[in-house]
Amino acid sequence: MSYDLYFWPTGIAGNPRRLAVRLADEEAGDIKPDQRVLAFRAELLHRWPELADMISPWHHDLGKRQPWGRSDLADRFVGLTLPYGWTDTSALPALAGAYGLDSYDPQSGQLTPARSLPPQRRTSDSVEYVSGWVSEDHVVRLLRQISFYIGYEYDDLDEVALTGALDDTDDEVAESWFEYPLAGKPELIVGLARSPGSAVVSVRVDGALNTALATRIETLLDLL
Repeated sequence: MSYDLYFWPTGIAGNPRRLAVRLADEEAGDIKPDQRVLAFRAELLHRWPELADMISPWHHDLGKRQPWGRSDLADRFVGLTLPYGWTDTSALPALAGAYGLDSYDPQSGQLTPARSLPPQRRTSDSVEYVSGWVSEDHVVRLLRQISFYIGYEYDDLDEVALTGALDDTDDEVAESWFEYPLAGKPELIVGLARSPGSAVVSVRVDGALNTALATRIETLLDLL
């Protein structure tokens, strides 16, 4: 026996039951892509890897699992088909709410809007840092998007400061990394260094990261 749960950007469902029926058939073309959905999905799979066999729609983050259905909807909604007795069901609405997503249980007809969750239930686990890599052509895009997440106004002066900054960096030499502050909330330090002999730039983001922000940055690194 199993049951379904759905998660979508808050406020989009005039009729949650009808929307859930449509999503079960992967009819989500009128839902706008939202990076928060991908970030929530990434955290689900990070915290509970077994959900890879219970999550929809299909996305490349499922690795070697055989594709099914549409592959272009992972940034629109998340669906879960869970076995009865799965122990962490009660944690999911709070986690979704931390990403600005509503939760809907079609079995009971209960919709839990993100804004209805009390602040103390929102995700606040701290993360020491996030690391990964991007192609050199995507460094500016990375910094602009992280700046957007933390409310920092990244502009042309920031790009000027980056001109030539990576020329003498080497990701195998800690002292050679270039560090750039993004003075948002929270303030973050983005470390950048070229990987010798390639067009890849290693990235490390340090600061007062909570789980939600860290997962959004991890997802961004995966997508760029």
